Amino acid sequence: MSTPVEPGRKDGGMSSTPEHWAPQSETYNFVSFASDSAYREANRTLVRRAFAFLPDSFFHVDVATGTGLVPQEVCALCREQGKRGTIIGVDPDRFALENARRSTQPAPGCTVEFVQGTGQDLERLLAGRIPAEGVDYVSIHDAIHEIRGEDIKRSVLAAMGRILKPGGVFTYNSAFTTAALEEAALEWGRLKAKAFALVGGRRDRQVVALKVHTPEEYARMIAEAGLSVVHEAKRVVRISRAAMEAICRYPAFIEGVFGDMIGRERLSLEEKSRALIEAIASLGIVEMPRVWHEILAQKAG
Repeated sequence: MSTPVEPGRKDGGMSSTPEHWAPQSETYNFVSFASDSAYREANRTLVRRAFAFLPDSFFHVDVATGTGLVPQEVCALCREQGKRGTIIGVDPDRFALENARRSTQPAPGCTVEFVQGTGQDLERLLAGRIPAEGVDYVSIHDAIHEIRGEDIKRSVLAAMGRILKPGGVFTYNSAFTTAALEEAALEWGRLKAKAFALVGGRRDRQVVALKVHTPEEYARMIAEAGLSVVHEAKRVVRISRAAMEAICRYPAFIEGVFGDMIGRERLSLEEKSRALIEAIASLGIVEMPRVWHEILAQKAG
């Protein structure tokens, strides 16, 4: 989960984001935010919708699995409904995968494996691990916005489409589209501005911290991967102050917020994180609404 707290311009300007986000660590990670009940419910509801399409014995690949939230929710549904499955989570971050392995409890009849790597390298990573005819379910939740470059986004979605068997299902969601701030654009803008002020920084308006896509653009990318949209919606998630503070300890989010600040290089990750958390307190934020865009799609049978 990462991007500026206000959308950058869609065209023009110079990108200032690093080639790779800083890795997660014991101090700065996604673990606490991933445990937030509202965030988990938003993901759980979409996973449950996809789960209804799965056979009694299924194969699932979760791309950008992070700390394992989606595999955990799939395992919970297996316990509830008695289905059996094989689940593979793929992510480039070593710390996140170590946490996912520790915190994911497989359901009876289910196996869970975590593999380090990137989505665009999916077919090589999973060679010999997945059925020759393809998998029943692929997912990428709250992560596609972290993938740099539209071409790479498309390559990841295309790879996901290729490993999916005919009739298989796909889920995606993101809290970083142009719809994300529909409920509280001014509040998110004030948070960013306050954090900049606390460190004496100014925004460089010639820089695009991160390109933010429209829901329609993501829907087109998914369609271009050979998938037909079955369900599409926007979901408002109310993020508590505790969850806000938690996401301000996630490196990709921190760096995304400060990506267009002049002189950001002089600040450590700790200083940027502290400024965001102080800004939350200074503004008296109790909760902040954020709009998630979600899609369930299916590969033609």
